[in-house]
Amino acid sequence: MPPGRRIVGLSLGALLTATACWSGLPAAAQQLSGSRGHYRITILVPVNPEKAWQVLSRYEAMAGQMPDIKEARVLSRSGSQLELAQTYQAPYTFGLPIKARLRLVEKPPRQIAYTLLSGDRIRSLSGSWTITPVRGGVTVEHRIDVDPEVPDVLRPVYFELSETNLLESMRVLRKLMLSP
Repeated sequence: MPPGRRIVGLSLGALLTATACWSGLPAAAQQLSGSRGHYRITILVPVNPEKAWQVLSRYEAMAGQMPDIKEARVLSRSGSQLELAQTYQAPYTFGLPIKARLRLVEKPPRQIAYTLLSGDRIRSLSGSWTITPVRGGVTVEHRIDVDPEVPDVLRPVYFELSETNLLESMRVLRKLMLSP
C-alpha cells in the first residue's frame, strides 16, 4: 500500500471513531461499512416504523436539516413513484452546489429505493433506505452507491468527506426521529 493511502486510511479511522463518539451513540448503534462510494450505514432508533417512515419520506423538509441537502422539491408523484430534485452542498462537494434529479420508489413503511435520472458532476448514484423493526425500535439502513465526477487525485478526499457526511446525516436523522 502506498504511504499516502495509509495516511488516508488512518485519518479516516480516526475520523470515524471521533464521529461515532461525538454523536453520542454507542458503536453498535451506528455502523458504517464499505468504501470508495459503496456504503452501508445503519443506525438503531427507539421509535416505531411509522415514525421513522414519516421522517424519511418528508423529502422537502430535509432541506436545511440534513448536513448536505440545501434544496429539495418533489417534481412529480404517481402512486409509489416520485421524481425528486435536490441540491447538495457540503465539504464532499468541495463547496459547490450539486443538483440531482432522482427517481424514488416507495414501499411504505419499510423501504425507499432511488436512482439518479440526471445530475451535476455525478456519473452514477443509486441506493435505498430500509426500516426494519427490531426489539426496542427500528434499524434504519442506508445503502448508497455513488460515482462522482471528480478528478482521480480528489477521489480519496471526496470519499473520506462523504463518509463523514453519512455518519453526520444518520445522527441528524436519529435526532429528527426522536423529536416529538
